Amino acid sequence: MKRRSIYVFVSTALAMLVPSPGRFVYGLALVLQLNLVMLIGILINSLTKTLKLEEESSVILLGSTVFTTILFRQIMVLINPEVVLTLGFVIYLMPISFFFLGYLFSDVEDPLGKRLKFTFSHILTFSVYALLYFLIRDVFGYGTITYFGSGFNIVEKVLLDPEKVSIFSLLASIPGSLLFSAVVLFIHIVVRNKSNIIKNVEACE
Repeated sequence: MKRRSIYVFVSTALAMLVPSPGRFVYGLALVLQLNLVMLIGILINSLTKTLKLEEESSVILLGSTVFTTILFRQIMVLINPEVVLTLGFVIYLMPISFFFLGYLFSDVEDPLGKRLKFTFSHILTFSVYALLYFLIRDVFGYGTITYFGSGFNIVEKVLLDPEKVSIFSLLASIPGSLLFSAVVLFIHIVVRNKSNIIKNVEACE
């Protein structure tokens, strides 16, 4: 992972994962919002280049990001108001991360297809981490798994005895969420660094 990618991961983890409820269903909603915001942002940024509005691109991009967030929130209100009420301000924290805005501005000269491929290779990787993160917190923090059922209603299935998972209840709290994020990031960096070392050794042989 490149240094900037690590910063993006950390900033997004702090803004999106840590303060959010430790339920898998809310992770699904936030990951969907993240991918939607990034997609619209890249398209808008490419459009500003086509229209030769580079000087105004920062304002346009920020405005489109906020608009997409509000639109997503209103759609969720219609689909399942409970999700919006529970997530609260987290919906507004995640998409306006300045690190992600920096990602949208990167490599503007590249073709749209290449930018989409580059950006979403990072976003989809983070999405997998985020979903696993929420799943682990849900299962071990509460002993349940929550997801969207028919009509987008929230379904909760009990997987573990609450008394048996009480020792892991810290994962359901914000301090536990912060600690868990740090552990996941550390493991990822170690694995990535070892992978890079192996590749460099093989290249030298």
